Amino acid sequence: MHQTALIVEDDPATRHVLSSSLATAGIKSLFAGSAAAMWALMGEDPDVVILDLGLPDADGFDLLRRLREQSDVPVLIHSTRSAEIERIVGIEIGADDFLAKPCNMRELVARVSSLLRRAQGRASQSRARPCGMLSFGDWRLDPATRTLIGRDGQPAALGVSAYALLSCFLDKPFQPLSREVLSRALKREYTPYDRIIDVHVSQIRRLLGKQADGSAYIKTLRSQGYVFTTTVEQLETPT
Repeated sequence: MHQTALIVEDDPATRHVLSSSLATAGIKSLFAGSAAAMWALMGEDPDVVILDLGLPDADGFDLLRRLREQSDVPVLIHSTRSAEIERIVGIEIGADDFLAKPCNMRELVARVSSLLRRAQGRASQSRARPCGMLSFGDWRLDPATRTLIGRDGQPAALGVSAYALLSCFLDKPFQPLSREVLSRALKREYTPYDRIIDVHVSQIRRLLGKQADGSAYIKTLRSQGYVFTTTVEQLETPT
């Protein structure tokens, strides 16, 4: 079965290069030259979104925020707006990866393929796991639907990368996890000084807030990585 990338890009030449490159990996493409066109094509259930930030009818960051309220589809930002602060903001509000223009198309295809494998693995894990919700602090995580639920019963927006990292922490509470281990959870090659892991962890921290005693759910271990600092309970599935 072919997987589909929704390319949200207003430049026809860039759309052509992206689609041709993705085709070499067996990935089909849908094209949206505007935010309005993107929303119309989301009904096609694309497997990944490649998002340019400079669209004619919307700011890319605002578009990403709205998208994350409705979908956990993997998102790769592909943009000339590549300052470090913009990379960080993009990841914080829900992007799974960020690649600056111009870039090597082989790298872009590799990163898109990695996001697709991660999403597939997450879905397979959810189908294979015959367990109920995982409970920790004021939160519950439902692996069957990949939904994070707060004390008020409302779901919280959680992208594919944030879900993968949170699942890794919940599987190994109180165990130090290095950035290299966390990179493997994202099916991403670890490179020193790569801040992607740190930005995703910061995103999860802000989402979860503080524990009852005022401490963070995830603690930084200097020169080691991170550790999840609260008990995780598996709730029984109702029969």
